Amino acid sequence: MKYLTKQMQQTIDHQIYNYARDIDVARYNYLTGLMPNDMLIDCVLFFLAKDGGIANGLYIDNYNTNSSVYECYEALRILDEADINIDCSHEEFDYLMNKIFNYLYNRAEIVDNMWNPNVITNNNFAHSMEFEYNEENRLLFGYGPTAAILGYTLKLLKPTKAYYKKALKMIDKMILDFYNKESLTKYEFIGFNSFLKNIKQLDLYKDEQVKIEKHLEEMALKQVSTDFNNKSLVLPLDCASELNNKELNQKIDEQLDYIISSIAPHGLWDYQGSWGWDKYPEEDSAKLKWIGAISVNNYFNLKKYGRLE
Repeated sequence: MKYLTKQMQQTIDHQIYNYARDIDVARYNYLTGLMPNDMLIDCVLFFLAKDGGIANGLYIDNYNTNSSVYECYEALRILDEADINIDCSHEEFDYLMNKIFNYLYNRAEIVDNMWNPNVITNNNFAHSMEFEYNEENRLLFGYGPTAAILGYTLKLLKPTKAYYKKALKMIDKMILDFYNKESLTKYEFIGFNSFLKNIKQLDLYKDEQVKIEKHLEEMALKQVSTDFNNKSLVLPLDCASELNNKELNQKIDEQLDYIISSIAPHGLWDYQGSWGWDKYPEEDSAKLKWIGAISVNNYFNLKKYGRLE
């Protein structure tokens, strides 16, 4: 079993300020105990769009200045990563939640009980292929961001809120749809794993927790790969972190070892992804931004799984 050594961590401390965006520096500072989690509220506020939601490149591979569901999901994911919940006392917390959830529940496109993560204006800005607004990508994401967003709704809003009540209706149908699935997309794995984590933390849907976990585990055992030469087959760690299965835990350990062994000579992790086409020169700048973001993601997982020396 490999560990991120103290020397490696010192290098990351130095290099993260050279490579990472402000939002990713803030995430790292929270993870290392240098700042309180509610400062992430201030950071996310910088990405509010004029149309009410989150935009402006919070997710690196989409340069759209207009709000979209996936950008709102990314904001909620960052807040969840920082352990922010309904008890947050930040003076702008309620304002930000009202903005995000008003956009999601009142303005965003919902088809077959699933939010479309993309908006048509994506096509007017530089973006990776998966953020092109089309039917193929809507199906690719499936219940991905939807499942996670519904869990965040329960975690971040009071039960008296109208959005909370709307979420409960969507969740009832989503759970039935989930049980009928024989496989999941990468995004759906992440979304349902996130949803399971939050209902466990909130002690909600007690009768469903075990059934959801069992069905998610069955599909993960068939689909989670450790063939690191084929990145399209390797599901991220957050697809199965809520599952306690020996075989899956072994695969997670292999992936953690691989992450530590693949750190670049400059001390952070290089981004291995691609936009899937060569339409936009902005992809080059996005790859530089990803060095900081992916490094914070990896640090988060290594810390979570006890891999820091």
